[in-house]
Amino acid sequence: MFDHNERRERIIENVVTTFLKTAEPVSSAYVARTCGLGLSPATIRNIMKELEEDGFLTQPHTSAGRLPTVKCYRYYVKCIMPGINPSDSDLRDVKCLVENVLRENDADMFMNHIAMVLSEVTDLIGVAMSPSFERGIFERLEIVSLESSSFLVIISLKNGPVKTINLRINRVIPRIKIDETARLLTSRLYGLTVAEIKKTIGSRLNGVTGGDRYLFDVILDRCEDIFSFTDDNCLHIAGLSRLLIHPEFAPFDHALKLVDLFEHKSEIAKVLDVAVHDDSDVNIHIGGSGLWGSSPALSLVSAVYRLENASGAVAVIGPTRVHYPRLTAIVKFTAQVAADFFSKC
Repeated sequence: MFDHNERRERIIENVVTTFLKTAEPVSSAYVARTCGLGLSPATIRNIMKELEEDGFLTQPHTSAGRLPTVKCYRYYVKCIMPGINPSDSDLRDVKCLVENVLRENDADMFMNHIAMVLSEVTDLIGVAMSPSFERGIFERLEIVSLESSSFLVIISLKNGPVKTINLRINRVIPRIKIDETARLLTSRLYGLTVAEIKKTIGSRLNGVTGGDRYLFDVILDRCEDIFSFTDDNCLHIAGLSRLLIHPEFAPFDHALKLVDLFEHKSEIAKVLDVAVHDDSDVNIHIGGSGLWGSSPALSLVSAVYRLENASGAVAVIGPTRVHYPRLTAIVKFTAQVAADFFSKC
């Protein structure tokens, strides 16, 4: 015998998996025949009505079956969704499509290709985010005077990239003060991650003596820029045309929404940035605010790849009606491909 909560979960699973296959409202009679609970259609109908009242199901019109809501999909992926391995055909397709570009040893080309591969294999939008060095370990800061009011700040990470950024300062600072400021910053920040520096640099410089106070203030004010190791080219997106053929985007205004998302990469970057800093290797984002939540709601399934001092992500974007277990398996495998590539660079 199943208790009431188990019955609700079994019905949610049945409605979601059926709707993913058919894109049609699911009737109580169909659920009664296929969910294995041994309950009458009338009893199933009552439970489905209860789920509708609780926000898990919706009914397009009175005589129709039910559809899963964003809340229902979120519950399904969190509590019910089975874990599966990628199918042999998906594995073969991903391996075959990335094989040639692996030989090039060009990171930018590789990530752009990964986005195209994900789109081709899933018929959704493919996304690949280059490694973010938020977990990179700070090693050294140098300040080089270029001219009277222009300075070059050089940030070095342990076993990672070196970043340079120009600062304009409308005052003359003695060379000895510039060098002392750089030494103090290096000693106060050494061994911290980039993320830790962004959060705590203000408190770590409290009470510092020596160096140039004005130069310290400029660096504090520009902290986010100085210690940012990503750029506008870190996000690679492909496959808008593939997603436009899905029935959810047939209406013109729905298609325009996808174009908006494609043009505003920052919306995608925000979601992936959260995923990269989460402890989970796989994240599923369904609906939400802004472009993600308006009709039709969008979903993003992502997997994080982790390197020694950096992390990145790969993902697919589609409507809420997607095969979440399959997509999870595909992005996990592709994330491992990305990790293997960067570990050999």
